[in-house]
Amino acid sequence: MNFAEFHFAEPHWLWLAVVAPVLLALLQAHAARQRRAQLAKMASPQFVEQLTLSHSSPRRRLKEIFLLLAVILAGLALARPQWGSVENTRAFVGEDVVFVLDCSLSMTTSDVLPSRLQRAKFAMLDFVRKQSHGRVGLVAFAGSAFIQCPLTFDADAFEETLMSVDEKTIPIPGTDIGRALNEANRAMDKNARRKMVVLVTDGEDLEKSGIAAAKQLATNGVVVFTIGVGTPAGKEIQTVNAANQPELLRDDKGEIVRSHLDESTLREIAEATGGSYYPLGALGDGLLKVHSAMHALDTASGLRQSAKSGVDRFHWFIAAMLVLLVTESLLGTRRKLISAPALLVPLLLLSQTAQAANETNFPPPITARDFYNAGTRLLAAKKFTEAENLFQSALAAQDERVQPLAEFNLGHARFAEGAEILKKGPDAQKISARGNAALAGGENAVRTAESALAENNLEKMVAAYIEGRGARHDLREAEKAVQSAMETYSKTLQKWQRAADDFKGAAELNTADTNATRNAEWVEHQIAKLIDQLNQMQAMAGAMGKQKQALGKMLSKLKGMTPAPNAPPGAAGDDDDEDNPQPDSLAGQKENGSREGDQMQVPLSPESAGQILDGLSLDGTRRLAMSDQQGTPPKDRKGRNW
Repeated sequence: MNFAEFHFAEPHWLWLAVVAPVLLALLQAHAARQRRAQLAKMASPQFVEQLTLSHSSPRRRLKEIFLLLAVILAGLALARPQWGSVENTRAFVGEDVVFVLDCSLSMTTSDVLPSRLQRAKFAMLDFVRKQSHGRVGLVAFAGSAFIQCPLTFDADAFEETLMSVDEKTIPIPGTDIGRALNEANRAMDKNARRKMVVLVTDGEDLEKSGIAAAKQLATNGVVVFTIGVGTPAGKEIQTVNAANQPELLRDDKGEIVRSHLDESTLREIAEATGGSYYPLGALGDGLLKVHSAMHALDTASGLRQSAKSGVDRFHWFIAAMLVLLVTESLLGTRRKLISAPALLVPLLLLSQTAQAANETNFPPPITARDFYNAGTRLLAAKKFTEAENLFQSALAAQDERVQPLAEFNLGHARFAEGAEILKKGPDAQKISARGNAALAGGENAVRTAESALAENNLEKMVAAYIEGRGARHDLREAEKAVQSAMETYSKTLQKWQRAADDFKGAAELNTADTNATRNAEWVEHQIAKLIDQLNQMQAMAGAMGKQKQALGKMLSKLKGMTPAPNAPPGAAGDDDDEDNPQPDSLAGQKENGSREGDQMQVPLSPESAGQILDGLSLDGTRRLAMSDQQGTPPKDRKGRNW
């Protein structure tokens, strides 16, 4: 490592490396005297020596030395030691730029597509994204001027403000370039090395104040680059009348107004401040030339220069300081004794620690706080049912200090318990897919049977009968799966409803507990989604029952229409033995009695679901009030207003 040109960048911090260790050494000596004085008051000198037999004075002195060295290193690091050098070239490319955008009515002219204003906004946005490295600000002007975005490094905020500017941003009509330049000067940092302004306009200075304002700003170090938007030929200005119909703008004499690009005015404004004028162009490349011109100004003014600077090495001192502090904290002041009793003590402590770590049975709880603590431990261990019982016992003790906490944790336990039930239950998506497939198969079987009966074709009727029995078997199996899912949802719903009540109770007992209120609202939201799924399952179960009933009737018709020699197994209407295998010949076989039209007994009735829904306060929507403030009409201004 090259230690050439060693120096301190901030040597005024070196006093800390000298004075602080001296003060710390005096404090350590005073602390040692106080310890000896306190020990002398406790026992005679011979007993003091026995009492401090395990104490190591060299270890304590070593800890004190480490602290002293750490303080010295801290002072040296603050002084920023440097050695070696690096050559760098500094170029002030991060200029603060204030954009002055014309948003008067003439900027809506479409001689530059899509319009002058939109093309200017897109070009400015591209400049900020790709070229600018400093702060940017925005001033919008028409007949007046206002700062829309102060100087900021936040390109997103600038972009949002820029894209919101339109011809209605400034309500006062007209084009006053002089006022806009003065407003841009106020937006600049007064202590800035150089003030850069980019004026984007079509140059129609109706107030004729732009050139005079530019000459005044030049004395304050303001450099204005002007960007001309539009074409010298110009185009008519189109507006929208009161009937929301497009029409051409006319002056006081009734003649159609045609807006032109005034390049001569913009060129005079730029030259008055030492800037340059560039036309924006159809693709917005004029602003790219502004960036090159700013760079050329830096080079011409000598702001781009090379310099050598020292390399900071303070991090080595900080690393050494941290090592000393960590070592000092880990270094003890006890001697290492090798006697048998000294070895037995740590072994005994280790065995007791292991026994405590493996201990799973806690002392029987007595007070409300004991029940609450025991329940909290079980809740952390994910033993939700046991934790629920303990929290209920804590609430039964009627301790006002414990009740809010017990209610809150009881809600957590019950919600987690319901979530476990739901997790272990059947998959709702698979059950729904299975039910829809069974319904589709049943519907197809009914259509096949109806077609066979209409044709009075014996073979088709037998085939339709067999297909119908298989479809009804699928419906019954899917119905069982739906019933199982509904039972799971019902159990989960009961747990979550009680959890919501627990969180509400905790919020009532402690009105400052906003977490309980938010948890109650969130649980109720989950309950609402679960009830929606339960209602879907109930609707599917009802559809399956109707489908089975229709299939049963159709199977009875098929058997009744089939002659005895070719009849399917069983008498007419006897079609329940659907699990038996079908032989090649169906003649002469019997089936059990029919149970067509059987309906599933839903464990959660519609009335019970309705009661649960009525008990939920799920109206948690929040509406944002619309403002009734209306915009003030623009100030009436005579003369030209484009």
